[in-house]
Amino acid sequence: MSRYCGEKIVEPILRAAQHWKEVGLLSDSSIFDRGSIWTLPNLEALDQHFVNQPDEGEGSFFEKLEVQLDPTASGVKQLAAEMLWLMFLCPSNIGESKKREGIKSIWEWSGEAFPEDSEWIRDGVLGGVGSAGTSFNTNRWRELVFFIRAMIAFKSLTNQERNRFLSDGWEFAQWLEQVPECDARQLRHMLLFLLFPDDFERIFGGTDRRRIVRTFSGKSAAQVRNLSALEIDRNLLEIRKQKEEEYGTKELDFYVTPLRDLWGDARVRTWLFSWNPSNWEWESIADDREATHEGRTVTHRWGCANKDASTGDKAFLVRTGEPPKGIIAIGNVVSDPYEAPHWDEAKAEQGKVYRYVDVAFSRIQDPLQNDPYITEADLERITVDKQEWSPQASGIEIKQRSAGILEKVWEKVVEAAKQPDDKKRSGSVKVALNQILYGPPGTGKTYQLNRLVEKYSSRKQSLSRDAWLIQELLDARWFDVIFGALYDLGGEGKVNAILKHEYVQMKAKALGRDRNIAQTIWATLQAHTRENSSTVQYKNRNAPLVFDKKQNSVWSLVDDWEEECAEQVEQAKKWKAGPKQEASHQRFEYVTFHQAYSYEDFVEGIRPVQDEETGDIGYQVVPGVFKRICQRAKADPDQRYAIFIDEINRGNIAKIFGELITLIEEDKRAIYNDAGFLKSGMELTLPYSGARFGVPGNLDVYGTMNTADRSIALLDTALRRRFQFKELMPDAGVISGSRGDGYIEDGDGGVINLRALLEAMNRRIRFLLNRDMTLGHAYFINVRDFSGLREVLFNKIIPLLQEYFYEDWHRIQLVFRDVGPGGEKLEPQIVCHDTLNEEDVLGFDHDDFEDLTEYWIVDPDEITPDAVRKVYEESA
Repeated sequence: MSRYCGEKIVEPILRAAQHWKEVGLLSDSSIFDRGSIWTLPNLEALDQHFVNQPDEGEGSFFEKLEVQLDPTASGVKQLAAEMLWLMFLCPSNIGESKKREGIKSIWEWSGEAFPEDSEWIRDGVLGGVGSAGTSFNTNRWRELVFFIRAMIAFKSLTNQERNRFLSDGWEFAQWLEQVPECDARQLRHMLLFLLFPDDFERIFGGTDRRRIVRTFSGKSAAQVRNLSALEIDRNLLEIRKQKEEEYGTKELDFYVTPLRDLWGDARVRTWLFSWNPSNWEWESIADDREATHEGRTVTHRWGCANKDASTGDKAFLVRTGEPPKGIIAIGNVVSDPYEAPHWDEAKAEQGKVYRYVDVAFSRIQDPLQNDPYITEADLERITVDKQEWSPQASGIEIKQRSAGILEKVWEKVVEAAKQPDDKKRSGSVKVALNQILYGPPGTGKTYQLNRLVEKYSSRKQSLSRDAWLIQELLDARWFDVIFGALYDLGGEGKVNAILKHEYVQMKAKALGRDRNIAQTIWATLQAHTRENSSTVQYKNRNAPLVFDKKQNSVWSLVDDWEEECAEQVEQAKKWKAGPKQEASHQRFEYVTFHQAYSYEDFVEGIRPVQDEETGDIGYQVVPGVFKRICQRAKADPDQRYAIFIDEINRGNIAKIFGELITLIEEDKRAIYNDAGFLKSGMELTLPYSGARFGVPGNLDVYGTMNTADRSIALLDTALRRRFQFKELMPDAGVISGSRGDGYIEDGDGGVINLRALLEAMNRRIRFLLNRDMTLGHAYFINVRDFSGLREVLFNKIIPLLQEYFYEDWHRIQLVFRDVGPGGEKLEPQIVCHDTLNEEDVLGFDHDDFEDLTEYWIVDPDEITPDAVRKVYEESA
């Protein structure tokens, strides 16, 4: 049945539609209980003033509609508001408050108060059931024209005909076809879903409707294009019935897995990984199970026979070998396939490798702890694709239909297993804070940020050796690290000894690498081997040439290494000595976003780097500020770290964060064990370096946002739902002036009330613009005399108002009360004006020219106390 819409709560919306059907369609009453509104005369008035008098000029939909409806009666305006209410029931890509605001605006044109306490405008009713697409908003007038025409036709029917059509969705749909542009209007699909949700889908876009029919029916694109909207509806119903029988459930929706995966743009594949306890002991399964039951993810490297697995694919884990057998875990693939030493230690010692992917498990069930799971018998009943459930190798693909059924079965298993406290978070780890401070200019956002900085600045703090060493090694070259390790080993050592050395291990930990370290050591040693070596044949050598290998594979420092590597020797001695006790350090990074800021600046990118010895230019992967602070936080898990992002809304969030935006979520934060390997949370593979990367749980992310640059409502959705938002608005009460009460001396024996001045200007700015562009108290916080006030007004306030009003000097005059109701001057002025006519300038009347108004700002020294006082003293 089409009533199922995944996570969307559809019942209040369908109840509202039923209410409209009873009071507005079968009767003529108001949805908001305000008398007879849905009448034929009111609809015909809308047809006359809106449909037949289109306004193609400038202005928004609401601005034009207000002018068009101005001559109509109050009931007509209220009907227009209620029709908009109906049009807003389905779209979920318009916020509830925005919907209420639009409905209320039209209603209040009638001169009556809007019924804000009505149950039919609550969030649950206005939440929406699916995206209506951009065209529904940009062509809203077309949808309303269709609605008006449809309602005129319906209200012209007899009562018997109305009842007949509203009792049979297919008859109603057939009748609706007579309304012009019926097939092209999204509202047509919305009306059918709202009135007949058991027969019609919540699919409002024509492209999706045709694609679904084409995917599931086998019809060609040309055949589907020739279908009418009603024929597509019948196809969709037939497809639904087939899938409900196939999956054994009526809880299916074309926008929800598994059906979505079968027709959507980016098909998600599903893989079956296997675990045989007889071959490998999963020592951490108890801890991993507990972590996933607390809502955290746990990432493990897992064998994968298929090289086609990719990041984002779904993963199921089947327990094989010994009973109990069956599906015990679900998750997502979070890396592309890679090769690493074989999981079997004996084969690994022989140099054999194995293909793996990293899997982030979101739920692990342990049958040995009496957790419900999908048994072997359950799997045998999923027979639609002849799917193999006991694979010979880990990492085989699960066919689409089997994957859909498996996911539905898993949902029921897990839901039955959940306890009331199953979703509670562990209290042992402090939750990372993601917070954005937002508000108009000058409201103290930077001040608050600087206060927060103090929390992450340790005056006297001893770092652990590991944490200190990792931070020291972050920016060190591999040559420096390998030289330091060999130097510390007494100048001689095999590759395995270098690999196990503290410096190399900490460098690998800092970079989040656990693969290919030995290869890096070999390549570095060979690249810096002396020219006349008898054991190393390597073409591309780089200075300094200070290594050589003996016949027994022992590497040593040779020739003039002490002179050529004096800097590295001092560095190695520093690393050996360790951190100085009570050394001060800052546990934060500070960055400002701008339009040109990129992922390569923030996370990592390839940069040209000049070799200090040869002067040659090469290209290396260089970590960005975010990656560096994450590496520092990972190395020092007992301390909290932070990154402060000023003007976060000025950057392209999707471009800067890339795939890492997911990793800052609370339940995706990475928790590492003592060895630096992922214990819980999520890591992804970075595209440039190929390194595994996670955002540590001890890193806090702060941002500031100037709402004058961009409304918070326009902020990237992905960012909005991952951050807490703290609003900072102008607070005149914190302005002290020269006396502590907000007043300053004006130099002429009087006083100026700075608090009243700010409040008066902001009241007018809110009226002329909006609250997001008001003036902050910080502009006046340090003003102590009238000279300082003049400087602030001339150099800060007036330039900001020029930007706000796009050089509309008349409005700037209104902010300062420099003009009266009729445009007359109110002396003394701050922003002055004069009017020039053609006779004064040209010496004669000329019909081609209008009067010219010129504006100018008085010099700072000419701003008088009375000019300022008149801003807030209304009787002046």
